Amino acid sequence: MAKKFRGLGGRNYGGSRKGSNMGDLLKQAQKAQEEMENLEDSFKSIEVTASAGGGAINVVATCDYRIKFIEVEPEIREEDFEIVQDLIIAGINEALAEVTKRREEETAKITGEFNLPDNIL
Repeated sequence: MAKKFRGLGGRNYGGSRKGSNMGDLLKQAQKAQEEMENLEDSFKSIEVTASAGGGAINVVATCDYRIKFIEVEPEIREEDFEIVQDLIIAGINEALAEVTKRREEETAKITGEFNLPDNIL
């Protein structure tokens, strides 16, 4: 058995196998990083849908913050343009909020798997 000795600052040197734990931790962090990179790629194909004006405007966005489709129901196309414009903006803002929520949920799956805080990756 290796002899332990105490250095300046009270740290113990020798006789410990904590280095192997550090190696495991680094492997785990690398795996988490790889999974996060794969998740980031998958965000391009994950879609969310949001609506505004009681369904008069429907917005589809991908989780990489891209608007894919905006549908304006025929009954509001005859409305004043400013009203339609406000509804489109509200629909887009709702879609972006849904994207943020979905990204957080998907990220939490990975950070939870590795027992990491949500903001570490």
